[in-house]
Amino acid sequence: MDVPESGAAGSGAPNPADGFPAATRERWRELVAGVLRKSGVPEDRLADTPESALATHTYDGFDIEPLYTSDPPAADPGFPGLAPFTRGHRPGGAVPGGWDIRARHTDADPAVLRRRLHADLTNGVGSLWIAVGGTGLPASALGEALTDVYLDLAPVVLDAGADHADAATALLDAHADAGVPDGRIISHLGIDPLTTAALAGERPDVMDPARLAAELARGRPGLGLLAADGRLVHNAGGSEAQELGFAVAAGTAYLRALHAAGLDLPDAARRIEFRLAANADQFGVIAKLRAVRAMWDQVLDASGVPADQRAMRLHAATSEAMMTRRDPHVNMLRTTVACFAAGVGGADAVTVAPFDSAVGLPDDFARRIARNTQSLLIEEAHLARVIDPAGGSFYVEALTRDLYRAGWAFFRELEAAGGAAEAVGHGLLRERVDAVWARRRLDIAHRRAPLTGVSEFPNAEETPLVRPTDPARPPAPVPGGFPVRRYADDYEALRDRSDARAG
Repeated sequence: MDVPESGAAGSGAPNPADGFPAATRERWRELVAGVLRKSGVPEDRLADTPESALATHTYDGFDIEPLYTSDPPAADPGFPGLAPFTRGHRPGGAVPGGWDIRARHTDADPAVLRRRLHADLTNGVGSLWIAVGGTGLPASALGEALTDVYLDLAPVVLDAGADHADAATALLDAHADAGVPDGRIISHLGIDPLTTAALAGERPDVMDPARLAAELARGRPGLGLLAADGRLVHNAGGSEAQELGFAVAAGTAYLRALHAAGLDLPDAARRIEFRLAANADQFGVIAKLRAVRAMWDQVLDASGVPADQRAMRLHAATSEAMMTRRDPHVNMLRTTVACFAAGVGGADAVTVAPFDSAVGLPDDFARRIARNTQSLLIEEAHLARVIDPAGGSFYVEALTRDLYRAGWAFFRELEAAGGAAEAVGHGLLRERVDAVWARRRLDIAHRRAPLTGVSEFPNAEETPLVRPTDPARPPAPVPGGFPVRRYADDYEALRDRSDARAG
């Protein structure tokens, strides 16, 4: 918690602390130690400071303390709109319109997708994130699905994996068919060869996709090209700093590749979109989004990119790992907290997963709730009317600093190993992430990391929700590929076995 200094009231105003003893850290320690002794905490744990008994050790090696004050003073985070962009890349923040509400679609049927795209765009959604290729929507059907979309107003972001070339061609053809000039295209190709190769258990090839992207970028100044997606790490059970380090390492690899393919560095940098996961740890998400902007600013500064061209395009998507199949309506609460944190942390675009997305293909009701979660936070809670609301909080500034340091250290480790592609190809990234997952899985199993509705307060009379299979979600990880792990998997497998035996 944050404790303001005594006498912090404005000049001439009455001081609420007058008449009370001075609030000192030493007195606070005495009071806390007394409570801990009554709670049975051994005296040897209190020998140093009581903070050590209350601190929470993170998977990234630093502690979250029980008390934060202005001593020592936090580093200056700068101003919104100015380097290092910790507080956002726009001086006015998301005021007045809020962030971009981005809806994800994984339907394989173009007629169904067309209807759902129209429903989203007429009910508050600003951009569309569409899975194309593989077992999802065929690239050849993309134009049909986008028939009703005003593509010069509502950008489309592709998630096409290995089919990125066909999907990119189909998307640009759809723009041409809709009469959108090349100079007014604002969509994003979403090419991400690192994630595609990691999930498939293959060695990444970054240069060929970058050459294709650079070729398609000519004459299309608003076209986004590559996506640096840290969710690969998050959804495999990795830590926040690992997610940060990999996302920035991926962005650096793509920056180098686009520059080698002929784009100048500032142009290449602005065509890369970063994507991070937002989970129910609201302060961790806020700090993570603030830290990643400062990390990318450091990379671009070292690359010689002018300060006014070092802003990051940042997309936050609610965590797949935190979603549950059991008691899935609780996911509405998880995604609301995650969305709140993403908005406060300054995400440019936010995607909220429907509450039934871990079960299968979401239905229209779940999609509507996900969409309206964002609209409520923007239009009723007025969350976007304050610029960097967490800025100045002793706790958030300290957490931002600690995540920056840990994320930068992991980024340097990946760079020392040859960069993101080598770290994926040689297994270093998987090794580091698996080590954190082993610890996280143990904490979940021992209920040190509670899962509401699953490990805590389960509904024994629950009738499991049923949904059609999501075509964009593989039934099982590819052997040797990066896994997508949900925290509730082990408990839910246990429940499934119990239900089968009882039935």
